[in-house]
Parts: sequence; C-alpha cells; structure tokens
Amino acid sequence: MIRLIQRRLIIPRGDTGTFSIPNLGPKGENDVAVFSIYDPLTHKTVLEKNVSATDEMLTITLEQNDTVNLEPKKYYWDIKIYTNPEYDAENTELIIGGTQIDSYYAAFSLPVCEIREVAKDYV
Repeated sequence: MIRLIQRRLIIPRGDTGTFSIPNLGPKGENDVAVFSIYDPLTHKTVLEKNVSATDEMLTITLEQNDTVNLEPKKYYWDIKIYTNPEYDAENTELIIGGTQIDSYYAAFSLPVCEIREVAKDYV
C-alpha cells in the first residue's frame, strides 16, 4: 500500500497505487507536471512519470513496473511543472525542457521517498 504521510512517501517495491496532492503550481493549458524519484547516492533520477492534473489536485499513479526493480532504500521525490514543454519529432515523448518552474512541492528541501522490500509468501 502506497502511503503519503505529510511529505514522506512510502512505497512497497513493486506495489501499484495512486496518491494525490493539492495542485499548488501553474494550471496553464500546456503545462506538464512530472513526478520524479531521485537517488542521492548516485545523483540520478531513477523514475519519472507524467502527472495527471486538475485545477485542484495532482494525481500520481504508480504501476508495478515503476518500482519493482528499484533498490529498497531512501530516495527523494519531487514534482516539477514545465510550461510550454518540448516534445520529440513524433510529438509523443516529452523532452524535459521548455520553461521549467522550480520544484514547487519540495519547498526548501526534497521530501523523502522510501522504497521498502515487500514480505515474501512462505509456504
């Protein structure tokens, strides 16, 4: 079960689920919100997903394949808003670019995301 407790996100590895947060960012027609999980040890983004947005809420949906191969440990997460984002030649894949509005949800520090190992079934 994916849980968001204040700003701490807890995800059992390979779990599926949805969570929502208030939409505090811009709400322009062309704006794109991107959820990301960042590994502070390797300085790499290990997951990026487009976020479903309404005027009131940002909703993040995680599928099993999103986290099943992530190492169980502490990461950081954030949501960035891009206005007028750029797309590839086929206009299907978002290219991170355009005008980026800073990580609005993180405020002064990145919130923690814990990927936890799930219990295994024993017969």
